[in-house]
Amino acid sequence: MNSKCQFFSIKIIIFLLIIIATGCASLTGYQDGKSVGEGNGEIAVSLNLSQSPSFNELEDSTGIVDIPSFSFPNIEVGGRYGVTEKLDILVRVNTNFNFNAGVKYQLVGDRNSAFAIGVGAELGTFGLFSSLWNAQIPVYASYHPTEKFSIYLAPRYIYQFSSFAGLEGWSYLGGNFGLLFGNKNKFGFDVGIYRVGANETGRIGLTSFGVGGKFGLGNNYPESSSKNRSKKTRKSSL
Repeated sequence: MNSKCQFFSIKIIIFLLIIIATGCASLTGYQDGKSVGEGNGEIAVSLNLSQSPSFNELEDSTGIVDIPSFSFPNIEVGGRYGVTEKLDILVRVNTNFNFNAGVKYQLVGDRNSAFAIGVGAELGTFGLFSSLWNAQIPVYASYHPTEKFSIYLAPRYIYQFSSFAGLEGWSYLGGNFGLLFGNKNKFGFDVGIYRVGANETGRIGLTSFGVGGKFGLGNNYPESSSKNRSKKTRKSSL
């Protein structure tokens, strides 16, 4: 019994050491340019395959040019709440122990617009008790040719910093592209492409790919044009 417990404890320790040594900012998207609306909420769940710099290999190297990286799957769960018609607050957490909190503000258009632009700001940490942090500045742009389909492009700058292992700062520059299907509840695909590096190292490309769903909560949602037409038809018949 004791040997089994010791073996299990060793596996847990190895897993935690790998997680701590290879932390990376969350690179997932699934966000168009629109706000969720005052009093509304949204729950998002996604399965993603992402890449990360291998910080443990960098720690043992000097003057490295080719940054080592590895790929890993993760499940991410997030939520948004509409404080006003234009302003959302949001949180995201995934199985790699990333936790992000931030805001999103719709600058162009409204929730009925065919084109929308929003900006955001997020602060994230890798593990609640680690010293690895990241600040993210995304810009969300989307085109909605129909009520149940949208295309989005979200450029994003991420600065990751930590006192752990002497990492002074890493910059991620890139963005996410994707498609969303649905109105209040949506399903979509997301692709992220980034360049990451620091002053002391070279830079590499990182990618992420995922599928996910978003589920709207609340009653303050725009009515579809078909519902509006049916209402007008009923009124005219009366």
